[in-house]
Amino acid sequence: MNDVQQYADSLADQLNRSIEIDDCGLKPLALTEQHGDLDDVRVRSILQRHSSPEVFEYAFSLDIAHATGPVRFPANPALQTLPRVCIPMRAYGELHGYLWLIDSPPLTDPDITAATSTAGTIAELLHQQSESTATALDREARLVSALLAPPREGRPSAELLGNEPLLEFAEPASVFTTRLAPIGDSGETLDTRALRGATQEVAYARPMGHSLLGHGDDTIHLIVSAEVHDDRLRPFRHALTKAARRRGWMLRGTGVGAAASDLDELRRSGMQSSYAASIAHARKVEQLSWNELGADLVFYGLPWTTDTLEVLFPGASRLFDADNSLIRESLDAYFDCGGDTRRAAAQLAVHRTTLYYRLDRAQQLLGEDWAQGERRAGLQLALRLAMLIRNT
Repeated sequence: MNDVQQYADSLADQLNRSIEIDDCGLKPLALTEQHGDLDDVRVRSILQRHSSPEVFEYAFSLDIAHATGPVRFPANPALQTLPRVCIPMRAYGELHGYLWLIDSPPLTDPDITAATSTAGTIAELLHQQSESTATALDREARLVSALLAPPREGRPSAELLGNEPLLEFAEPASVFTTRLAPIGDSGETLDTRALRGATQEVAYARPMGHSLLGHGDDTIHLIVSAEVHDDRLRPFRHALTKAARRRGWMLRGTGVGAAASDLDELRRSGMQSSYAASIAHARKVEQLSWNELGADLVFYGLPWTTDTLEVLFPGASRLFDADNSLIRESLDAYFDCGGDTRRAAAQLAVHRTTLYYRLDRAQQLLGEDWAQGERRAGLQLALRLAMLIRNT
């Protein structure tokens, strides 16, 4: 990186401006001596070598990751930032980082031209190093696949584990899993090549500290310290959303596994996070952790099929015939309201007489004892699982 620093210093002397060179995740690669105005973000970069989550989110609010030329940022009083110019550093169509200049006093066109030229030169240098970076990410993806593989496949080899600090479990780790799905028929196929590209595209947005990034057949996995606050993961989710949209995919829920203190627990955390992601999508929320699943934990490990519905309540599958949809909806409302027919009728926006009629029809389909004891509990579980199936 010494060459990067030299180019940054040369440009700083030429423009009499402070220069910062960041990688794609806004981690400083080079910082020059101070010239001219100074703000809190510049001080943080010098002293702490990273940006706050708020600054990170603001920086990417103008989509600098996909800009092809200089982007001007106005001053932000809330973040106490001066105006800036960001120049994405691209080589051969690939993004390698950003060159930042404080735009106070305003930069001239010749200043911007000189900075853009230097950004291009630095991008060439970083491009030469990118192949080794891609190789490292591929190794990381193989490690994640091995860590989260089914138990029958055994533990990862010592060679693959290497000396990964995160796996020393000085503090517990958790697995974050995001499920992906194509939007219609126009998007890229969810195959290994496309998922590898998406994974490498979002690697820059990982939170500071140790982490591992990989993918499954239709999932992206991120393993981080369990102490990482959700706010620090927002930029990663934002980057993943954009990467998915560009490929014609959508996010189908994110799940967080329980904290793990060894490799066996980490594998379980991966299984839990995948299941929690499915529940999050079924509930139409962005993210759920394992300890937020409540009663839906009862379906963990079960096949989500009509056969399971019949095991839970023999005859339940009849409710899912098209002719019986109103009866099923009425039963859902009846149970949601704790058996209070007045509240259930109001929820359905029907007269109580109509609700009683539908419940009588349910009795004809399911038997006279559908609302009694264990049969009632089984029916509630069957209806809940049916909802999860419908929504996924």
